[in-house]
Amino acid sequence: MRILRRIVIAVIGLLVVGIVFLRIRFGDEADIGTAYGAKHLCSCIFVGGRDYEACRRDFGPAMEPIRSEVIGETVRAWIPLLSSRTARFHERTGCTLE
Repeated sequence: MRILRRIVIAVIGLLVVGIVFLRIRFGDEADIGTAYGAKHLCSCIFVGGRDYEACRRDFGPAMEPIRSEVIGETVRAWIPLLSSRTARFHERTGCTLE
């Protein structure tokens, strides 16, 4: 039982170290990518009047890791465990990052 407990603790520790490494190594790129994704989708959908799937196809292969969702007049884009950004549509000013 002690060995299993140590293995579980070691695996969790490795996961934490891995996530920290990814954040340090790719954090800036992840922040820029998610901000771009949220703003682009928001503007494309709410200002441009296109549907979500058409706007999502505008992304190149480098944007594949980015997940996104539309909630009301807000678009959230994120890369799991690394970054998340939100853009909100405002009638007078268009889409702005939050």
